[in-house]
Amino acid sequence: MKIVLVGINSKYIHTCLAVWYLKASLKNPGETVVREFTINDNKDGILAEIYKEKPDVLAFSCYIWNYEIVKLLIREIRKLLPECFIILGGPEVSYTAAAVIKENDPVDFVLCGEGEEVFPVLTEAIQNGSEAYKMLKGIAYRENGEIIYREGFNLIPQLDRLNSPYTDALLESAENRIIYYESSRGCPFNCSYCISSTFNGVRFFSFERVKTELEKLLKFGPKLIKFVDRTFNCNKKRAREILEYIISLECGTVFHFEAAADLFDEDMLELLGRAPQGRIQLEIGLQTTNTGTLAEIDRVTDLGRLKSNVVRILSNSNIHVHLDLIAGLPFEDIISFRGSFNDVYGMKPHQLQLGFLKMLKGARVRNEAEKHGYSYRDFAPYEILENKYIKYQDILVLKDVEETVERYYNSGRFQKSLLLLEKIYSGDYFELYRALSVYCRKNAYLDRPIAYRENIAVLSGFVKADLAGRVDMEEFRQAMVFDFLSSDSSCAIPDSIRADRDFLPAGRIHEMLRSEDFIKEHLPDFLYIPAKNILKKVFFVSLDLIANSQEILIFDYTQKDAVNGKYKNIIIKE
Repeated sequence: MKIVLVGINSKYIHTCLAVWYLKASLKNPGETVVREFTINDNKDGILAEIYKEKPDVLAFSCYIWNYEIVKLLIREIRKLLPECFIILGGPEVSYTAAAVIKENDPVDFVLCGEGEEVFPVLTEAIQNGSEAYKMLKGIAYRENGEIIYREGFNLIPQLDRLNSPYTDALLESAENRIIYYESSRGCPFNCSYCISSTFNGVRFFSFERVKTELEKLLKFGPKLIKFVDRTFNCNKKRAREILEYIISLECGTVFHFEAAADLFDEDMLELLGRAPQGRIQLEIGLQTTNTGTLAEIDRVTDLGRLKSNVVRILSNSNIHVHLDLIAGLPFEDIISFRGSFNDVYGMKPHQLQLGFLKMLKGARVRNEAEKHGYSYRDFAPYEILENKYIKYQDILVLKDVEETVERYYNSGRFQKSLLLLEKIYSGDYFELYRALSVYCRKNAYLDRPIAYRENIAVLSGFVKADLAGRVDMEEFRQAMVFDFLSSDSSCAIPDSIRADRDFLPAGRIHEMLRSEDFIKEHLPDFLYIPAKNILKKVFFVSLDLIANSQEILIFDYTQKDAVNGKYKNIIIKE
């Protein structure tokens, strides 16, 4: 019997860990094939590839980003492979299993929750023609035209008894992609918007297993290992063990964690401060600074301690920090959200993710939709349209703000330029991005993707149109040049910000590069390299309002900061 496990990811760089766990759970996985696609792949192409496999059993891992595509595919697959058993699992179908079968004729079975123990029982029963699957909990199926739903949500109590999914096949297929890793399942918190709150407790893989698996992963040299633990540091002792191991490694891999920053104690902060530059990324889900909202969604957060810890971590300049906000939570109108935005932006994380509440199946906030007057999309990802506190027109404002934050702040390419603009708005950072988004919307810049160089021209145009007289335009132009040269090694400064005054005479540059003393002091890595070859890797510029008028800036494109991605700059006195 041939089993085909299908994962349809949101992007090519992602991998679907769930289907590899299912393959590892089977007694004879040799006849089992894993196929991964993306939501951007041609649907006919996906259909053709699945058909060519000629599966007897076809299983899909269903999420909010791929469920609509899965529903389309299974209708066509049923026409082509009428004898094939079609199984759905994953969070998008686990909470409405009976309804999923009722609404989708091609579906034979729906598994609820974690599938590593029930999937082998079901597939063995299919192969043997037995009815052993009828004894399972958390399963829905058809019998004589009737839908049978045996309630339950499958959880694996002892995670170490699971076979490791990290086979050579997985790791080879994930080359140049993100490796997802879980050291635990579940979450200790009960946030009403999250489906992790639908069951209590956290289960852990043993540290020895985690260490063994990470050692195997590292042999393949992945660029990024992303821990999918909901709150990695909920168990301080265990989190410390893993971090100490990761910090001790000699490797170029980056490790990403979702963490609750207010749970970091002094010992953990000291440990994080010792991490090699760029080794660790932290994603911190703050969501809101409205205390009434936090109480309503059952999110326990010590805001003062969280802010203090984030600022301290950032001050070490060795860890990339990503903070999250969610728009559309209970009791948060646009004025309150503006306050949350300004609070979080003021911490100056490397990235600020502005997301919108999704009314996920199984989440308490969805069940309480009437209480807060929620209106939301009927189709995945079930994003909020409006509620009692924030109307759709305000959501549209926030959508535009989100896009401008993504293009300018999160790109990391406008740091010095934005600092000048932030001073004008006196801490009301939200207003800066609202005004910028209005300008962009008016000029149709938000209706299409825009390349980096055009974004430079757009920001420059905004300042000239809306902030003339409030900004020193020459200082702003020089800041834009500095930002460009810090982020782009082409040295081809865009015409919108280019000025002849910035460039040093070629003879003067060559004179400096022919001086052995100059090279030893300022560019020691280029010692004994011909000047013409050095100029392929460095760039000289004079920005008298950024550096002193008696100073020269040199950008070294052989050295990049592992945390913020900026190229090294050197200031020298003439």
